Amino acid sequence: MAYLRLPFCSPYKLVWPLLKAPKDPAEFIHRAYARYVWQMNGRQVLGRVLVYGLLWPLPFAYLSWKHTRRLGAKVAASTGKSRWRQVWEQFSIALRYSISPKKYYVFELFRPERLERAAAYLARYELKGGLHTFLESRIEQPTRRILNDKAAFFRHCEARGITTMPTYLRIGENGGIERLLPFEGTLPACDLFAKPLKGRGGRGCERWLYQGEGYYRDQNGNTRNIEELLAHFRMLASRNAMLVQAALQAHPDLRDLSVNVLTSCRMMTIRNEMGGFEATHAVFKSSTKPEAIVDNFHKGGIVSRVDMASGRLGAASDAGVGRPCVWFETHPLTGAQIAGRILPHWRETVALVERAHAAFPDRITVGWDVAITDRGPVIIEGNVQSGCDMIQRTHDVPAGIGRLAECYAFHVARAFERGVSTAWKQRKGLV
Repeated sequence: MAYLRLPFCSPYKLVWPLLKAPKDPAEFIHRAYARYVWQMNGRQVLGRVLVYGLLWPLPFAYLSWKHTRRLGAKVAASTGKSRWRQVWEQFSIALRYSISPKKYYVFELFRPERLERAAAYLARYELKGGLHTFLESRIEQPTRRILNDKAAFFRHCEARGITTMPTYLRIGENGGIERLLPFEGTLPACDLFAKPLKGRGGRGCERWLYQGEGYYRDQNGNTRNIEELLAHFRMLASRNAMLVQAALQAHPDLRDLSVNVLTSCRMMTIRNEMGGFEATHAVFKSSTKPEAIVDNFHKGGIVSRVDMASGRLGAASDAGVGRPCVWFETHPLTGAQIAGRILPHWRETVALVERAHAAFPDRITVGWDVAITDRGPVIIEGNVQSGCDMIQRTHDVPAGIGRLAECYAFHVARAFERGVSTAWKQRKGLV
């Protein structure tokens, strides 16, 4: 039932979109998701969907009670909308659009201007594990493996002149070391950032600042010499192969927002109808915890929208599950201005991700993590299965409206016309 995300959404999302012809890209995407799920799992899940269609109000009531109890009073105090009114709105959008009570608060659908556009919000599972996977099944020569392997990604971009994080070493689980860039000695004499080859969300990452004389110090104050640090990296790699990269600094204009981490943008690019590549959305991430070494949402990060034309930041927020209606015009720790600030090198940053997408031409969408450093914009990584939650949390217009949805609907329609690729059949052991 991974495609259905029960009991966090109502099962009616698999029914309502099929009952009428879509009038806009968002409706087409909802319909395509329902169609895909039934094609893939119809016979296996039909009974469950029928049963859950009757029982669904019970888990909905629990989830609504859970989130409204924690957040409802704060929303009522800020908006004047009573908790009973919030519950009714949650039920309405859950029944019609399968938006869960949690997402009602995350996307701030208690705001009237957002509630009016509830039908255009794209659910995380519609893309990640849903239509992203459907589109993948139609690709004959997929580059997914390269994007999912950080060492292969670095080599692929380096060969094509795309600026990425300088990556010095790949350390395998057997302790073997592969040099990806030339340098003198055993380890580069510079600040280093170590991360798992296939890690996610900043887990397992370490930053080691060069102290001179062959010594490095980590974020916890531990000091090691070159031999000790290399042995430490090998120990970490015995569980999960590691990469050793340069630990770059944020651009000087952004250091009052960085709080000891390298701030970054998450940017969405999509292949358009003519085969070109467009950057459609961006958010800027910053940390609020001095002890953090990454700016991820679940590591205490805050996020603000970025105007694609100008690079201007909006107010920032956290994930929205603890403090609804709280938006930061200034940084909560440093007091630095956020809203209205214009990111440096913005045009170059947009051009970089569009050029990077062209190096992976089979991808319909890619979610890029990009740092604007003292060396200019640098790509950290590209994400194959990228969702829209951060975008829809920070932008007033849902992802189902605009170029992202228009291009995505175009490619999904074409994918339904094509059969499953040979590469996909081989991967699934069907040939």
